[in-house]
Amino acid sequence: MNTLFQQRSKITSLCHVALRRYSIENVLPKDLKIVKNPSDSQIEQFRKLVGRDGGNEIQMLKETMKDRYHLYLLCQKDSTVVSGTQSIHYKSLNPTTPDFQTFGLSYQPENTFHFLPHLMSEMAADLNSVSMNSGGCVDSKNAAIWRKVLHTKVRGSTYYVSDYTSDEVFLPELEFDDVAVKKFQNVPPEDIIKYDNTIFPYQRQELLLAKFKGGIGRVAYDKYGKVIGIGLVSFDKSSGNCEIGPIYSDTKNAAQAMFHSILGEMNGGFKEIRVRCSDKFEDSATWIRPFLRRRHEMTPFAYVKFNRVIPDGLNMSKVFVSSSPSSAPC
Repeated sequence: MNTLFQQRSKITSLCHVALRRYSIENVLPKDLKIVKNPSDSQIEQFRKLVGRDGGNEIQMLKETMKDRYHLYLLCQKDSTVVSGTQSIHYKSLNPTTPDFQTFGLSYQPENTFHFLPHLMSEMAADLNSVSMNSGGCVDSKNAAIWRKVLHTKVRGSTYYVSDYTSDEVFLPELEFDDVAVKKFQNVPPEDIIKYDNTIFPYQRQELLLAKFKGGIGRVAYDKYGKVIGIGLVSFDKSSGNCEIGPIYSDTKNAAQAMFHSILGEMNGGFKEIRVRCSDKFEDSATWIRPFLRRRHEMTPFAYVKFNRVIPDGLNMSKVFVSSSPSSAPC
């Protein structure tokens, strides 16, 4: 009797899922509304839809990038969010280098194909995206949409992602000669900003410092006191997960020294940790291996694609771990 009841409950549940899927697949974009200034509750809905792939940074981006940040959501009449995407306008620090626009958090439900093109087309028109260098990091399922709307035909790095539980990460005995690692709180903010500018010569000072204030950050110096790296691990307290990035460094030794210091402070106090690497820089795939108890496995995650050129001045040879792919190409 109990088994029969469970089977009926399961069938009923599956029917409800199928009904919801059928209804969302058959909704037309013209029956939805594009929200260009979403409410906090709509942002929270979208954040849950995209999960850990950058959704936790939305509020930080709004506060630090201000009018250079845009979040468009596609909603049903009852304000239920079904699709969304964001864009950031990065101003160049070099007067001879053009600005660029990066898109991210491009989301639409499984088994649908018409929501995101509709939403991105209006956003691209509003922001005049096609007339300037636009693109960013896009996953394979949305690459065709970006190519259609943004004309992103120029391809850069491929990013890979790996996740490890706290039991699979340990603190090895390593020596870091001629590298001094200091906590973010104990260094001048200018040390972080100036070093970041050598990797990413576009305006994002407030965003970067906000990320460091919210996580565990380190700065590496050589024996002469010169900055040779910056590193960060960010936490999501609700899930217990954390994410490495950015780690920018002159050398693998300095990158490992910063992470070694951060890992010591964390003391296993996390559920899962995520790290990214790039196919354009071999050391970005190997630096983490001394800290792992199991094989380093890499899953393709996103592709850097732009409609004109990969933004000028990006120094990928020092990007051991990129910043959030949803908000920047490195």
